[in-house]
Amino acid sequence: MRGGARPGDDRGAARRAGHAVDQGEEGREGRQGAQRREGPERRERRERRERRKGDKGETATSRAKIAKDSLEALARPLFATREPLAFTLIANFGNIAKDRDSTSKVRHPATLVVVDSAGSERKIPVQLRTRGHFRLKRSTCRFVNLLVLFPGKKTLAGTPFEGQESLKLGGHCQDDDRYEQLLRREYLAYQILNEVTPRSFRARLASGTYIDSASGKKLTTRAAMFIEHEDDVAARAGGKVREFRRALFDDVDFKTLDRMAIFEYMIGNTDWSIYALHNVRLVVTDSVGVLPIPYDFDFSGLVNAPYAGPAPQLQIRSVRERLYRGPCRTWDELAPTVAGFTALRPAIMALPAKVPGLDRGEVRDAEEFLAAFFQTAADAGEAKRAFIDGCLKKPGA
Repeated sequence: MRGGARPGDDRGAARRAGHAVDQGEEGREGRQGAQRREGPERRERRERRERRKGDKGETATSRAKIAKDSLEALARPLFATREPLAFTLIANFGNIAKDRDSTSKVRHPATLVVVDSAGSERKIPVQLRTRGHFRLKRSTCRFVNLLVLFPGKKTLAGTPFEGQESLKLGGHCQDDDRYEQLLRREYLAYQILNEVTPRSFRARLASGTYIDSASGKKLTTRAAMFIEHEDDVAARAGGKVREFRRALFDDVDFKTLDRMAIFEYMIGNTDWSIYALHNVRLVVTDSVGVLPIPYDFDFSGLVNAPYAGPAPQLQIRSVRERLYRGPCRTWDELAPTVAGFTALRPAIMALPAKVPGLDRGEVRDAEEFLAAFFQTAADAGEAKRAFIDGCLKKPGA
């Protein structure tokens, strides 16, 4: 049967274990106890009401804080330019390579070396945690993705990381040129979504030199990517991240959902779920409700990683075969969103050639893959077959 998996029943279910409901401002001990005693059906109804309500109960003080946080997020120097950032990371990578438990909270001491705004070399003491699920497998990646935890603000003043508390660092996975190209293609996916909407994660391409602190030897220099902190994304969108479980299509802003689903179709990505909070963050605002904001696109057809494959129940052969997993709409409802994408065709088609270090063959392949989407989007008959006839005939994904 064509279409997405039942909510919570797809390939990534194991990866999503451990998500908890953010209690927000309902943190009083008595109320938490009452919530723990309520049955699952009643709890789900309450959570759904809260999702649909958004943060309309926010005080003027909290709204002022969100506005302040938004301005600070917009001003982060790390994302002020698209010039690749050179850095050196010194750590015991032998120990890090052994830390492959997805539930691990071990912090590895490290030193991050960058050039500050005055042109001086700065050595920043940081801590590293391994992160992810699939890419933690030894059979997938030798070099794991990391979470970089920064020290206090004074230490970071004048550096590209000023104002940051922690950042995801996407690495090269394997120490060869092909995997560097894959990272640049995933960076391209973030750039495309930034072109589509400012309510999206920003990414900064980088060049990382890795030195093992135990031996003092340089391991490699490879492309890397820093991903914007989710709280900054939420602040720029005028809200806060909430980890609600079992969100359905009707619980989120329909325009943002449609735009996200079409974007995921564009890049050939089925590896997401708002129901299970898999590769999607939910941002609650007091103006437009709940905004689904996607991230992590290495399983997309645009990236076309050798380890990527669609969930078997989706019944598509590869990640290069597009499948729309958005909600069912009428053509009149969805046509304006589709038209918004077709209007962006010149800007989006220009992006692959602008990715630093992306080989010409990779640029051509990305252009051809994106052109196929725009051909579908520009033809009303093809677009209806893809987005209307092929919609996900279920309450959520």
